[in-house]
Amino acid sequence: MVAMPEKVIENIRAMNTVVVTTVSEAGVPNAVPVASIVVRDPETILIGDNFFKKTAENAKKANCNVAVTSWIGREGYQVKGTGNYVTDGPDYETIKQVIKAMNPNLPAKGCIVMKVTDVFDVAPGPNAGNKIA
Repeated sequence: MVAMPEKVIENIRAMNTVVVTTVSEAGVPNAVPVASIVVRDPETILIGDNFFKKTAENAKKANCNVAVTSWIGREGYQVKGTGNYVTDGPDYETIKQVIKAMNPNLPAKGCIVMKVTDVFDVAPGPNAGNKIA
């Protein structure tokens, strides 16, 4: 596992919506906007499922590939990792509370527990695409 630098964690936490990408078993990417996201610790991101279809299908295979992209102005990061879909336990309860605080009518169907493997700079400029962790 890789620890996200503090500036990456702050960027994700400051976002209203991030882009979450998963990959199917056939290698087809699926990217969706997600508002229910929690940085549990520098090595773990929790991603809440309210309306996932293809994303949930992809995430329900063990250790699926997941990427989270966040940006504020001209500062942006892509965090890659592996994810597992859960519908019970402490990580699910954490994301469920976050979702219900946003809107008690949302279904809070599940949670992708993402373990960070790589972090990249995606800001425009000479460092775009460089691995930072």
